[in-house]
Amino acid sequence: MPARHHNTVDRITAILEEVALEPNGLTLTMLAKLIDAPTSSVQGFVNGLVACGYLLEVDRRYYLGPGPYILTLRANRMPARTVDHQDLVALAGRTDCSVLLGVRMGDDVVYVDEVGDSPEVQFVAKARARRPLLETASGKIVLADMPEADLLRFLRNSPDRDLVTTFLREVPMIRETGIAVNPKSPIAGGSAIGARVEDNQGELVAAVTLVGRTEEIQPRFDELAGILTEATASWNNRRHSN
Repeated sequence: MPARHHNTVDRITAILEEVALEPNGLTLTMLAKLIDAPTSSVQGFVNGLVACGYLLEVDRRYYLGPGPYILTLRANRMPARTVDHQDLVALAGRTDCSVLLGVRMGDDVVYVDEVGDSPEVQFVAKARARRPLLETASGKIVLADMPEADLLRFLRNSPDRDLVTTFLREVPMIRETGIAVNPKSPIAGGSAIGARVEDNQGELVAAVTLVGRTEEIQPRFDELAGILTEATASWNNRRHSN
């Protein structure tokens, strides 16, 4: 059965995501305004989330609690266990590109770490905004890793048929090379090249992406793809040796 949104789950998810974006915490009134919901309804949700450890309440402000982090640790699915921030710094230094580490959240990608000083990359760093899977190189890596039946269901439900058609042409090469491309990335004003990041079991947990202006990326595509493949292979080798 294909995944479907649920109003209650969507509202709880929205609360957690908004709180996670605000280091100074959010009041109940602020939360209700941000997710466009009645204060009385939000109060019930946050009370339950505080009780379960997913939110913390301090001086009538709500902060992200330890619950989400603990779940990730238990599942051993943290990209940071495989890729250190310094790995991204080194990759940026070798390529002269901005570097983004993205993870799947539902039907979207969220970038959880980055190296780069362009305004677009800094916006991504602060906003942690969701981006549709089909519209990103990272998302194409995620989609190519899906079981065939799940992938077909996802593509059937996509409203953008042009993106679906383009991806279907690209997916055999993505699976063969482990490299995906987004020639129209809004980040850094140009193009992106993505590759898979694996956990200790060899399962996909994230995608690392090089981004830069199209006129700088395209002439160097083979070189950059080679560096990206080499870097992710070294991370995988390190993972297996630990």
